[in-house]
Amino acid sequence: MEDDTLRHEIAENFDFFQRTLKEQLRAHAGQFALIKDRRIHGYFETASAADTEGWSRFSDKLYSIQQVTPEPVELGLYANAGN
Repeated sequence: MEDDTLRHEIAENFDFFQRTLKEQLRAHAGQFALIKDRRIHGYFETASAADTEGWSRFSDKLYSIQQVTPEPVELGLYANAGN
């Protein structure tokens, strides 16, 4: 069940991210967005910095990290943040 919850959160966040990508690119290209509940909770210079913030900020560990770039980027471990 926990894996299903995490997968759902990641899928919902990715959909939100893709729908808002154009406006994010203007101000945050190349940065890493910390996303939870289809809302961006900050931009960071590295995926690691975004992950550190996510771990300290969200006790349920259900969040996503996406790089603000016009092309989808596989972030490996960070694509499954909170797992």
